[in-house]
Amino acid sequence: MRVFHVFGAMDVGGAELRTIELLRHLGPQGFDFHFVTLTGREGALKDEIEALGGTIHPLRLSVSFPVEFVRLLRRGNAEVLDSHVATFSGALVFLAWIARVPRRIAHFRSDGDGHPNTPRRRFQRRVMVSLIRRFATDVVGVSPSALTFGYRREWERDNSARVVTNGVPPFVQSSAASNLRSLVGAGAAEPVLIHVGRPSPEKNRRLAVRVVHWLHQHDVPAHLALVGGTGPDSSAIHNDAETMGIRTFVHDLGARSDAVELMSQADALILTSVREGLPGVVLEALSTGTPVVASDLPGVEFVATRVRGVRRVALDEPLSSWGIAVRDSLEAARRKEARDAIRESFDQSTFSMEVSVAAHRAMYEGDR
Repeated sequence: MRVFHVFGAMDVGGAELRTIELLRHLGPQGFDFHFVTLTGREGALKDEIEALGGTIHPLRLSVSFPVEFVRLLRRGNAEVLDSHVATFSGALVFLAWIARVPRRIAHFRSDGDGHPNTPRRRFQRRVMVSLIRRFATDVVGVSPSALTFGYRREWERDNSARVVTNGVPPFVQSSAASNLRSLVGAGAAEPVLIHVGRPSPEKNRRLAVRVVHWLHQHDVPAHLALVGGTGPDSSAIHNDAETMGIRTFVHDLGARSDAVELMSQADALILTSVREGLPGVVLEALSTGTPVVASDLPGVEFVATRVRGVRRVALDEPLSSWGIAVRDSLEAARRKEARDAIRESFDQSTFSMEVSVAAHRAMYEGDR
C-alpha cells in the first residue's frame, strides 16, 4: 500500500519521528511510505528514511505546485494521502481528490498552527476547514485537543473525525549510550533535569532556566540539560544563566540522536511548552520510567489521565509552583519502585507502539 505523507521538511521533530517509527513497523508489513516536503528540502532525517525504504519527494509551494503535486500522486499510484500540515491539509486533500487518491487524511498534530490570529489567517482557516470537511475521508488528531483547537471545536459532529494516538516503542537500554551525568559534569548529589525540544518560541525553554534558578535558591543544586539544537532563544538562555549565576549548571547538548537514552538517565523531564498536541517527549520519558513536570496543556492532561508520573503546572502559576513540582519529582525519582511503576503504567496504556501501529494500519486500510 502506497502512503504519501506531507510535511514541511523531514527534520527532527515529534511528528516526523513518530511517522518514521510507523515506517519502521509498517514497512515490513507491505506499506510503502513516501514523504512530500513543501519547502523543497529533504531534511535532516533523509538518510534514516531511505535506509528504512522510504522515499522523499521535495516540492516547493509555488504557482506550479498544484499541478506537480497531482502529477506526483498519480505517477506514484498513491492509495493514501496522510497530510500533517495543520489546516493547510485542506488544499492537499482537495488536490488528492482531483488525483483520485482513495483515502485522504487530514492529520492534526498540535493545538493550533502557531500563526497569528489575523483576519486573513482566520479566513484562510475557514476555507481550509471547509475543504477538509468536503474532501477528507478521515480527520484525525493525536489527542482530542488537537482536533478541538487545531481543526474545529465541533469535531465530534464529523463522522470522519476521531483520535488516533501516537505510539512509542518499548525502551531498551543501550550499552553504548552516552552518560548524561558525565556530559553535564554533575556530582553524585546533584540532580539532572532534562528538557528536550526544538529551540523555537512555543517550547518556552527560558522558563526551564528560571526553574533551575529557583531550585538553586532553595538548596537543590540541579543541572539542566537542553537537547534540541541551537536556535533563536539560545543566546537569551546563555545570558539568563549567566545573569542568574547558574551558567555552569545549564548545558546545551545540541541536537542528538540519543535523546531517549539521555531522558532515561535524567532525574526528571521538564516540558515548558505553550502549545503541544500530544507531546512525544513526555511519552518517551514515561516509557523509560522518568517522571515528568509539564505545562498544564490539554495534550499533557490527556497523557496524565492515562499514565502515572506526570505533574502538571499551569503556565500562569508562580515560579514556585514549578520549582516545588520539580523538587517533588526529583525526590520521587530516587526510588526505583516509583520509576518502575511509571514504566509499567506506560506499557499498559494506549500509547504503546503496538496499539498505535494497529490503529494506523486500520486507518490506512479504511477499517475504522
